[in-house]
Amino acid sequence: MKTYQLKFLAWVFSAFLPQDDDDTNNNHHQEQCEDYYALLDVTNHAKADDIKKAYRKKSLQLHPDKLRQRGMKYEGQIITEDEARARFQQMKAAYDTLSDPKKRQLYDALGHKGLDFVQNPSHAWDPHVLLGNLAKSSLMDRTKLITLVLLFFGLVLVQPILLCAKVDQMLARNGGFLEGASWIALCVPFWLYAVFYGVLLIVGKAVLPLVQWFAFVGGVLFLTMKFDNILSWKYSLVFIPFYVWMSLRAVGARQQKSKANADMEKMATIEYIEKYVINETGQDEEGNDIEAQMHRTYNDLSTEEKDEINEKYIIVHVPPKASAPGESDNEEIDMEDELERIERSPEYQEALARHEDASKTFFRIMVPEIPLLVLVIVQLDMGKDWNWGLTFLPLWIALFFECCGGCYGFCCTANLAHIEVQEEMAEHFEKKKEAKEAHEGDDGNEDNSNEEKESEEEVVGDASAKIDDVTADNVGAGKAEVDITVTAEPATETIEAEVSTMGVKAIREELESYGISTATFVEKSEFVTALVNARKEGKTPIEKKSEDPVVNEEDE
Repeated sequence: MKTYQLKFLAWVFSAFLPQDDDDTNNNHHQEQCEDYYALLDVTNHAKADDIKKAYRKKSLQLHPDKLRQRGMKYEGQIITEDEARARFQQMKAAYDTLSDPKKRQLYDALGHKGLDFVQNPSHAWDPHVLLGNLAKSSLMDRTKLITLVLLFFGLVLVQPILLCAKVDQMLARNGGFLEGASWIALCVPFWLYAVFYGVLLIVGKAVLPLVQWFAFVGGVLFLTMKFDNILSWKYSLVFIPFYVWMSLRAVGARQQKSKANADMEKMATIEYIEKYVINETGQDEEGNDIEAQMHRTYNDLSTEEKDEINEKYIIVHVPPKASAPGESDNEEIDMEDELERIERSPEYQEALARHEDASKTFFRIMVPEIPLLVLVIVQLDMGKDWNWGLTFLPLWIALFFECCGGCYGFCCTANLAHIEVQEEMAEHFEKKKEAKEAHEGDDGNEDNSNEEKESEEEVVGDASAKIDDVTADNVGAGKAEVDITVTAEPATETIEAEVSTMGVKAIREELESYGISTATFVEKSEFVTALVNARKEGKTPIEKKSEDPVVNEEDE
């Protein structure tokens, strides 16, 4: 979200934000809400390099050895070590916020309260907390909120009401006072909204959205002037601003899509950064790998090294995955696991949402808008006596597909995701239960191990004796071959029973390993049927890693 949008939302919905007077500890609140730019002694428009230099300078001033040399004086005041430590923590928080472009944008737009609101939304989005903040807000904030809401809905509802009333009076026999009204005067609510939104774009310095908005408003102005007979142009010329508007939207969608792709390619987890970037394995003259002598983490890096890494990579924050007790999260991660972890991160999901939004915008321009505009121009300029319902056919088709896609995403995709979550939770609790039972039975297993070994030796001895007897009988009878087949091909019922107990996620992974697409599957029964058929046909994974079998000497 842009800075001007955040500022506008914070100004409108300030009644829902926590008030400064609500803090019980005023001193702590004043320290926490001290301006970050003032802490680092930089201006609001300071560049990243200036902020970095200011932070290093302030850090040296607060160093314990430097303070002792100056008699514990800082900025003309004598402070204690605890105060110096607290001051340094505040400056570090200020630097962490201002050095991050996204956090700095939020801080510039919303301040301390807004930054906490966005970074910790779990408490702030609680309806009870929001209503409590609204009740404690000032009369001015509540009046402003109600006035703006009424004004917004008034402008939104008045404009279509006026247009419909004029069309009705134009078609009626007796007409009315709106029949001769000017179309430009009738669109006053729209002009007010256009000016208001344009001012917001100018304040936010959003160049491309501002040009797009001017093009759209210009198209509406030309159209109203054409209806009032001020312009005698053909509609193909009247719609020129709309051509520009759609072209600019296509350019913006293209840029947004490219930016989202670039961000997704730069994303990496902190584990990948620490293993392959910070502790990169070198090679000697003979080409042998040389391991790093000291393993460093991301927190061990200097400020310059962190900035260099942040320019090349976007470090994602992977949400923790549920694991049963006894499972280790520090196992070696291959590239497929790395990609799966990145895809679960909120940064990747946000970039993917921007990519999909740009694709939808480009699709809307190409499919419904351009064909609709062409049909309308042909209908009006060439005097075709077409049915207007058929003229707007591209719009109806686009709306139909939008509704179908929304229903599929809401009913089918959400249902499958819900099933997978339930299966993962059930698997997690089952592993937890098994781990608990195994932990409780460790003492008893040691006593029973000897008895089990003795029973296994007895069974193996009996089996060996029986095999020797059968072999002797077969040789005495002159038989050259011995039938020792002990396995058989699993029955269809066995395969179906085994697949039915598997989860949707496990079935999908196995089908994808066979090269079978599951994009059209909606119900779990479809996944089960496909996997049963694949196993009956004896399919094997397309890319199967070859591993050397471990041979047990006792088995030989």
